[in-house]
Amino acid sequence: MAKLMIYGASGYTGGLIGDQAKAMGLDFMVAGRSQSSTITTATALNVPHRVFDLFDASLIDSNLEGVAVLLNCSGPFQNTAEQLIDACIRNKVHYLDTSAELISYEYAEQKDKAAQAAGVMLIPGCGGSAAMLGCLTGRVLESTGPRGAVESVDIALHVSGAMSRGSLITAQQGAKTGCLERRDGALVDRSATTQPFDFANDQGSVACFPVTLPDLITLHKFFGVPNVKTFVYATGTAFANSNLDSMPAGPTKDERDASPYDVAITVTTKGGAVKRAAMHSVNGYSYIGIASAEAARRVLAGNITPGFQLSSVAFGYDFADSVGEEVLSSVEML
Repeated sequence: MAKLMIYGASGYTGGLIGDQAKAMGLDFMVAGRSQSSTITTATALNVPHRVFDLFDASLIDSNLEGVAVLLNCSGPFQNTAEQLIDACIRNKVHYLDTSAELISYEYAEQKDKAAQAAGVMLIPGCGGSAAMLGCLTGRVLESTGPRGAVESVDIALHVSGAMSRGSLITAQQGAKTGCLERRDGALVDRSATTQPFDFANDQGSVACFPVTLPDLITLHKFFGVPNVKTFVYATGTAFANSNLDSMPAGPTKDERDASPYDVAITVTTKGGAVKRAAMHSVNGYSYIGIASAEAARRVLAGNITPGFQLSSVAFGYDFADSVGEEVLSSVEML
């Protein structure tokens, strides 16, 4: 029986991860709520499959039999994260997902002690922007002194090229709930004021827009940063207004190859010192396919710390560029 289950493998991101898992030779099955699309995906990958929805806890439990690691790619995660996290804790299955929605991280934090007691690892956003931004933050903070020396972290993600249909749906839902920041340890509403960041990509400083990213949770919990603001800078057709019903599931490989991502960070210490850095990577969708499959491989291999975790902490700050030479990420201290 396959030890890894990729739930939502017939979606755009799930498909990228399934292809990568197959190329890596991982022992996995695919699962989802739609019988036709799940069977089509399983047939294409030549792997086992299971079909189940998330309305019945006992049905989830029976379908997790024999599974060691669940990788949830089925968004919006407000509809799937809580049910699958609870099921994984009940069945002692390690939980990973690809979420950039706060709900996965908030719920994983709520279930931290329960997961520790069950010996279960919870890593929301295991190979996405949270992993990427966490790696850059960890590297910069290594040179700032002991934990508690940092007053604030402002971090921005440069999103290049087209977005997937699922990401745009999630972004539209997030826009309705307003924008948050971490201020003196608490999550609070913030203004729509832009802030300049230098991504070290020959564009100079550019105005970045405030958004709510899960790093508001992870950078506070795992690095002890009391004040965190998150931003995005979009180029190309990212976040373009589109008819979601008519748009493709996501960018093609050629489109992804032509649209690398960047991250920029500004760290201010309690002594007033300011440090800046930037990291360059492949397109975010290509990265999430590679890094999520690699995160699953590491958990399957026994790299496990029970409870709510962050990939950059659990696997090391080099995780962003140790998942394969094709990622080609680099860090520049500015």
